Amino acid sequence: MEKIGSNNNPPLENISLASEIYDEENQEEQEDEGTLYDAEEWDIISEMEFSTENDSESEEFEEDFTEHLQPSLAPSVASHADLPMHKYPFKLQHNETGNILTVHHTIKNVDKQLRVRIAACCFNGMSNKLLVIDRRGNIYVFDFVIKRYWRLTIRVPQATVVHASPLHHSEYIVGNEKGHVLVINVEKSIISRHNEVGTAAVNQITWGNRLQSTSISNMLMRLGSDAALLNLRNLRVSHRLEFDQSRHTLKLAGYIPNSEQFFTCFTNDSLSVWSAHSQEATQITLPIKARDRKLRLLRNQKAIPEIALRGDDEDDINSIDDLEFDCEEENFADGTLLNYSFTPNGNKLCFTTIDGYLLLLSSASFEVDKLFRLRDFVLKQIEVLPQPKERILFGITARGQAVMLDLENTDQKLIVQHSNGLSLNVSRDGKLLSVLSKCGEVNVWSTCRLFNALQSKTQSIAQLRAVLKQPKLPGHVSGPMNQELRQLLKRDRLEAMLREFGCYPEKYRFIIWSSLLQLPCNGVQFQALLKLGEPPIVKRNARGLRIKSDAQRRGVIRAWSCLAHWCKVFGYAEFMPHLVFPFVKHLLKNGLIVFELMATLLLNHLQLCFEFYPLPPENYLAMCANVLQCNDEQLSKFYQALEVHAKDFAWSLLTNAFAEVLEEQQWLALWDNIITEPQYFIIFVIVAYNLLQRELILRLPDKESVLRFFHEQNPIDVAKLVGRARKLMNKCPPQVHPQRFMPPFAPIPKGVYPKFLKYPSNWIAEKEEQTLELQKQHQEIDARIRHLELEELQMMDRLQNGLKQEEHTRRVKEMEKLYQETIQREEERISCHRKMLLTYQLEVRQRKSEVMTQLQEAEQRRKVLEMEKDIDMLMHRIERERRRHTQEMQFAEDEIRNQELELLAQRYYSDTAGAPLAQKYYDNIQKMCQERDELQRNLREMTMEHLDKPSRSRRSPAPEEPHLTAIERSIQEIQKEFSDILNSGSKSK
Repeated sequence: MEKIGSNNNPPLENISLASEIYDEENQEEQEDEGTLYDAEEWDIISEMEFSTENDSESEEFEEDFTEHLQPSLAPSVASHADLPMHKYPFKLQHNETGNILTVHHTIKNVDKQLRVRIAACCFNGMSNKLLVIDRRGNIYVFDFVIKRYWRLTIRVPQATVVHASPLHHSEYIVGNEKGHVLVINVEKSIISRHNEVGTAAVNQITWGNRLQSTSISNMLMRLGSDAALLNLRNLRVSHRLEFDQSRHTLKLAGYIPNSEQFFTCFTNDSLSVWSAHSQEATQITLPIKARDRKLRLLRNQKAIPEIALRGDDEDDINSIDDLEFDCEEENFADGTLLNYSFTPNGNKLCFTTIDGYLLLLSSASFEVDKLFRLRDFVLKQIEVLPQPKERILFGITARGQAVMLDLENTDQKLIVQHSNGLSLNVSRDGKLLSVLSKCGEVNVWSTCRLFNALQSKTQSIAQLRAVLKQPKLPGHVSGPMNQELRQLLKRDRLEAMLREFGCYPEKYRFIIWSSLLQLPCNGVQFQALLKLGEPPIVKRNARGLRIKSDAQRRGVIRAWSCLAHWCKVFGYAEFMPHLVFPFVKHLLKNGLIVFELMATLLLNHLQLCFEFYPLPPENYLAMCANVLQCNDEQLSKFYQALEVHAKDFAWSLLTNAFAEVLEEQQWLALWDNIITEPQYFIIFVIVAYNLLQRELILRLPDKESVLRFFHEQNPIDVAKLVGRARKLMNKCPPQVHPQRFMPPFAPIPKGVYPKFLKYPSNWIAEKEEQTLELQKQHQEIDARIRHLELEELQMMDRLQNGLKQEEHTRRVKEMEKLYQETIQREEERISCHRKMLLTYQLEVRQRKSEVMTQLQEAEQRRKVLEMEKDIDMLMHRIERERRRHTQEMQFAEDEIRNQELELLAQRYYSDTAGAPLAQKYYDNIQKMCQERDELQRNLREMTMEHLDKPSRSRRSPAPEEPHLTAIERSIQEIQKEFSDILNSGSKSK
């Protein structure tokens, strides 16, 4: 799947940011600002291949995932983890909307760009990093402190959920579609731990508060309709929560903050609280029943706070359509509760419901504390912001909008993202918000800026309301027209205004139209028509309407239904929604005015358009053709040559009220003039349009081009168009003037809607009879088909029952045969075991005798050793005693000798205590004198020998004479000292 270059480095994909990103290596500006492309290549595959679950790329992802889980089997992959991670810089946006960063993964190729959808993202525990995982398993880390991002060298394909680990700031817990849970380390770029918990996709991961324990189950995971308790440190599954899915299915599960309990919510909207230690249910509650009970106790329903995204000036009729969404797509096939969120301190549990409520329950008692009514939207995911005072709530609506709500002041709301919202995540400190979109990108928002925007918006609305408290003239018609205002809007004044300005003021345009057409505003009669609902013919034909705005589509169907109830032919007219749509678009909230305006136009201006229905109105179109032929014979001959009839150049303009060929302001200005002029003025407008565009029309090559021309917008001056139409009306010959064939204007009377009778009622009656007959035939055919299907089912049941009985009998025989064979094998095995048992008993007896003999010998050896040990100990003891006595004798002898020496010393000191020094040392001095005399005698002898042997002294070396001299000198010194001692001794005497 990957294309490895010659340098054997793993390829890096491109990640694009909406903010400005710079490449430090190249330092070049990219054409797409804020997009960084790596230098290495990437083997791009198509989205169709990537989105298919059983394709080759998915298999490669599974192999890659297996290799990462088993590094010993994939040395090449493990070696990539040692490569350094290159970090790229990025910049944060600074705008008033609060969107500081937008991340999308785009792979650039030579001929196209491929968007890789992002699967999951989350902030770390310190709220300074964002981890992003795409569908291909690539992991990117965005550091908001150093403003750099990088890609890890590992992959986690098919990730569904990711959370920052509470144990270590650099670890994240990831769950994927295969039921695996992994712990990745972003600093080392490794998968530190992993485990296969189940086979379903991991939807939720929560944990309790005893995180440091290695034996307690402190993490809860929900995998589809099952849940499992794990230990966060070793990811070992301790318990699996399995329920009876035939009765109800698990929908939500999570730990309760600051406690050792977790809760489970099922499709029957029951809430069970479980103990993490005993795995037993301690409490069961029904939040929906508690809500309904509280609603019944509240006599005044207005006491419930309401939150609405639409303002008072927007359409809220049939808003229930906006509340509907596919429950199966959201994995909630049953039940009312959609999603939950705990407040940051854990004392409140928030639930959102599919019927438009927001519940706040106490985490201790699970009683409903607060209740909010969501009037025109549904929240499918919610998160509560920690600050300020846990009153700000973020959510994703069923329409994909990311909204910010103030639960204390329900009038304050802010739409953060208008569409494509899939999920959101709030950082731990509440300063950052990430919104994952369906289009595959992640938007990061600053909650501080969003809160400031919410406050400024609230202040602006308050100031605007204060200004608008003064009385004003209504801009739209609602209810009966003010009589004073009607008298002010005189026809002559309005005609003069129209001639001067070419159109009416936009603020008062529809008031003027109502005045000119003399609309009665019959509210009671209109409500009676509304109560009749949608006719079957309208409901069937409305399925093909293609209108982008749901509100406008509902307005068109509402007006069309009222017209069909008023006159049946309008329900069968397929062009009626195209005729009504431009009026509904500008009068979206005034269905009464739209209906009466269309009824007035049909009774007066278009009264001849249904004479031959369902055929085109030949008489009405003949008037258009006659007027055109009188004013431009060349254009008429051109139409005749191409076989272009009046239904092509006139009826195509009339059926959509010129909305296809004019832009919005031009259309409004034109209908200002059509409503002001006589009812036949529209015929001259059609002819004038053809005359003003004649130069273009005459140059068209064929009929198809001409027909297409009347369904496209072309540049035209409405003032010239209206002026030309007036000239044609004033100069038209009496014999072809439409005034001859159309009666004067007749407004709708007060309190009644007159019947429209200028249509083939017999054809409508026959059409309805045929329709009823066809419906009866269809019902009979359906009944016959159901009867035949029922008979076929009964026959199949009988056949299946017979086959089942036959199969059951055959299986019973096979089972009996199998049991007999099994019993026979068991008997043989038992007899064999008995023989083996006897042999084993004999061997045991022999081994027992051998063991007893060895035990006796060992016992004897043990006794001998003990005796030898006792003898050795006795000998050692005797030897120690002998040595001790010897030492004591030596100590005694030494003591006696010391005492004798002390006695001698004392005696000596006592004898010589008073004698003088010369007397004390007299013997010594005498001895020294003797030695002196002997020494002198020896010296003399040596001197004599020296004199006797003169020749020998001659041969002796000269240096000996000084040596002898030194000896004589030292002897003399000694003699002197002795003499001094003697002298001193004699003096002392």
